[in-house]
Amino acid sequence: MEKSDKTTPPTATPKRRLDMETSVLTQVHFVGNRINSTGSAGYRKWFGIGISEFRLLVVIGNEPGSTGARINEIMGLDLGAISRTLRRMETNGLVLSEPHPRHPSYRCWHLTQDGADLHDRISEMTDAREAAILAGFSKAEVFQLLSLLHRLSENSEKLEKIASEGLSEDG
Repeated sequence: MEKSDKTTPPTATPKRRLDMETSVLTQVHFVGNRINSTGSAGYRKWFGIGISEFRLLVVIGNEPGSTGARINEIMGLDLGAISRTLRRMETNGLVLSEPHPRHPSYRCWHLTQDGADLHDRISEMTDAREAAILAGFSKAEVFQLLSLLHRLSENSEKLEKIASEGLSEDG
């Protein structure tokens, strides 16, 4: 009989298994990871910025003068990460900031011409990526998917309560 290695903990199986094929959260997360990782790799290779920076260009391009809080509201990213990324992008000449007219400690963000030009160049690759991921979908299915994603986004606000309060005693 072989001796057991006491440094290796015994293996275990959870009592409840999350079905990765039917869990919406899992599938959204997995697809999102693939979209993020391939986007960042391609955008970094061809344009020198990652997908997070591009998304900031998109938000600021659509809502010039946005504050970090507004960007956080739209993107759902950590405010500290947004702030650090915007400062780096400002140093690189892609965005510029100005004090908020009513709250001078807040910054309002705008694209520079270099930022706008980069946004437009990357948008071509984004269009190709979107076409690839939607291959085989009808226009009606794309519309339905967008409608469902908007509803998911609205419902995702409820996740903050679960994260902060946990589950009630009864489940």
